[in-house]
Amino acid sequence: MANTASFSRGDSFGCTWTWTPGAGEPADLLDTTITSDIQDRCGNLYALTVTIAEDGLSFTTNYTGDTSDWSIGQANWDIRFVFDGSPTTHSSVFRVIVADTITKS
Repeated sequence: MANTASFSRGDSFGCTWTWTPGAGEPADLLDTTITSDIQDRCGNLYALTVTIAEDGLSFTTNYTGDTSDWSIGQANWDIRFVFDGSPTTHSSVFRVIVADTITKS
């Protein structure tokens, strides 16, 4: 995924991620706690639901609420990983451009 994504306010928001372990990282995510939030342009935080696949090699992040009240403009998003027995780490910060919906009906 590029570091910037766009979507229309009011649409569903989610992403599927594939885990590719680097040197010294766990082979899978089964013992990892993953959390993720998006912060819109006005500073409102929206928690995403994270679901780790049964094999621990991928996970999804989804916002289960209504995005129609998200502020238009750039939002920031990251993912937090708490690996068993290791320090907490974060992903790069992703930029999400929240655009107004053009077609309303």
